[in-house]
This record gives sequence, structure tokens and C-alpha cells, in this order.
Amino acid sequence: MTDPWPLRSSLELGALPTAASCACLHVKHLLWEWGLNSLVESAELLVSELVTNAVNATGQPGQTVSVNLAGDATRVLIEVWDADPQPPGPMEPGQGGTSDGVLLVAALSTRWDWYPTQDPRGKVVWCELATASAAPIAPPAPEPLPRRVPRARPKPQVEIVTDLDILRRLLDHLRS
Repeated sequence: MTDPWPLRSSLELGALPTAASCACLHVKHLLWEWGLNSLVESAELLVSELVTNAVNATGQPGQTVSVNLAGDATRVLIEVWDADPQPPGPMEPGQGGTSDGVLLVAALSTRWDWYPTQDPRGKVVWCELATASAAPIAPPAPEPLPRRVPRARPKPQVEIVTDLDILRRLLDHLRS
């Protein structure tokens, strides 16, 4: 059986006010790498909203939030984990949340939902974005995505200069 989401990436961030902008930058560059440029603008808005909500829900120094992305040639799945097990939902004005957050996610995404997590305790709010040519796919399994393993990059070769005349001229130039 082939993986419906062959492209994957994970990002763990401190639950800080700057987390949303960092996550948006990550999503922008990742979707460009995956060839999903048409989804970048909506994905950035969704990630900004979900990460901001996750940071607000976590609300404790030293805590983290996680962003997991999965994709294929026509769609991207965005999952955001936070330490608050309470379901997401529209909040009444004056409760400290945004009343439009869930509405924004519902309006911009192809579909969305959430599920509680046990280890670590909290919840994942997920949404899917698809290009116009995408066909529906089964909902994601309620389990964390595997972490992306960075590829080893070869170190550039450094040329060692042993010519004393060149080294003396360089030293003289640095002194002047």
C-alpha cells in the first residue's frame, strides 16, 4: 500500500508569540519545495491561525507547540499540536480567544477536524488544503507523524594555501 502523504515535515516551536511567524516561513518554503505554490497563501493564513491558537491555548512558559505537514502532488495536510486537551471552537467575545478562528479554518480549508492526544496530553487540530485538481482522500490517522530526518550535506572542500609569498602578501594586506 502506498503512503497517501509521501512528503512530510515536522517543526517544534516554543509556545511564544513569534511561533506563528516562524511556522509560516517554514510552510512557505516547504510548499515551494514541494511544488505546491498555489497553496502557499492559504496555508500561511491557516498555519498562522492554528499556531497562534495553539500558543494561546498552551499559555505556559517553557511549553512547545508542534506543526506537522504532509503532502502529495496536489494537497497538503497541516496538523498543529498543543498541550490543551479542550476542543477548538468559536469563543464568545470577552473569553480571550478569537471568535473567527475556527470559521477561518473552515472557510479556507478543504476539510478540518481535531482529535485529542494522550502522550503527550493535548490535542491536534488539522486541516487539509487541495489544489483544484485534487481528489478527496481519507482523513488522517489520529497519531503523530514521524519526524523528518535531515539529509546529510557534504562539506565543501577547502583549499589549503601553502605558498609563502601569497600568505605574506595576505598578511601585509591585513595589517595595512
